[in-house]
Amino acid sequence: MKQRIAHISIFILMIFFFCSWGEKGHQKINGSTAQFFPAKLAIYRDWSEKLSEHSSDADNRKRFDHTEGIKHYIDIDAYSGFLEDHRIVEEEQAADGKYGKSFILKNGTLPWVTDSTYHALIDQFKSKEWSKAVLTAADLGHYVGDGHMPLHITSNFDGKMTGQNGIHSRYESKMINRFGDSIQVKVSALHEIGNVSRYIFNYIYDNYQYKDSLLIADKIAFEKADHQYNDLYYQLLWNQTRRFTEKLISDSSKSLAELITMAWVEAGKPSLPQEIQVENYQGAKAE
Repeated sequence: MKQRIAHISIFILMIFFFCSWGEKGHQKINGSTAQFFPAKLAIYRDWSEKLSEHSSDADNRKRFDHTEGIKHYIDIDAYSGFLEDHRIVEEEQAADGKYGKSFILKNGTLPWVTDSTYHALIDQFKSKEWSKAVLTAADLGHYVGDGHMPLHITSNFDGKMTGQNGIHSRYESKMINRFGDSIQVKVSALHEIGNVSRYIFNYIYDNYQYKDSLLIADKIAFEKADHQYNDLYYQLLWNQTRRFTEKLISDSSKSLAELITMAWVEAGKPSLPQEIQVENYQGAKAE
């Protein structure tokens, strides 16, 4: 019996670690990105289905790639000085020197992996490896989405520090599965990115603020639902988080569009083929 319980517990943990924004959330983010592209980049709109279809490839790789998990988060509030200065050392080598490589690996590599995936996309645009580029763009969208998910950028990633165990899955998977179809992605004009690394860190810094709003919403919903995670709880959680959840998902889609566009520009604006066949490819190696 104990062995069976242990197996069930491991399975539950695997489900948790294999998810981020849930599959539905990542499909929404990647699949909505094409709406942001201007007419001159209309061909990117043909990528929409592939970006959505492969939006959780990065999560799926965790099943066989033990190095993948740390790429999906950064416990940014574990860094000394962050809560006071709202910044950390951003350049990777300088960060290694200040905080130590083992500290960084322990607390997640999300911003640096997002940046290296972006540069892999540039290289694939330059070499016209279109099928790889689509899948790398899908991975890029996944990491961008994780950088817009408040519980992927805090040490209190599953509410354990505040007695709210399980909030991660309740919010990004269970709630999104119930209400995700009603999310309206708000489209706005793209902007040129000056410094890609700074751009990535800036949206992580900005999105950190929603961590407390989410935890407060969870507490209120749980209390009003008679301390049960029932239908009423999820409706209340959605009511209280809908505004910033829609903003985070919209911002994720727009950020992905801006990064894809910038990668295309840095690659010399290559002409894209009308059709792209996706190979059996596991995505760019983001170190």
